[in-house]
Amino acid sequence: MRKLISVASLALLSATMTASADDRQVVTVNGTKVDKTVSKMTFEGDNVVLTYSDNTTQTVDMASVTIAFSVADAVKALEKEPADAPVNYFDLNGRQLKQAPQKGAYMVKKGNTVVKILTR
Repeated sequence: MRKLISVASLALLSATMTASADDRQVVTVNGTKVDKTVSKMTFEGDNVVLTYSDNTTQTVDMASVTIAFSVADAVKALEKEPADAPVNYFDLNGRQLKQAPQKGAYMVKKGNTVVKILTR
């Protein structure tokens, strides 16, 4: 049991590192793309305070901000693994599943790559 918990914890840690490395965000403020990465968002009434990875901040009306995320690179990372590598599915508690769930958040491990997936 202890070994299973350790393996599940390692899988979760790997998934977090892989997903964060592959996530891409596109931030648009008032229709203009911002070439910075948002590291923190806080809210003040109808305004949102965007803190960027370079520690600069910007306060704007939250209606004028869009942030889109793409994890297409994470899926491509799975596709780069050998075709014969086994595919395993796990819930967020680290329990192995027999197949990918129809909806929800889960982890997929193929070869040495682990990614988090969210389906609606």
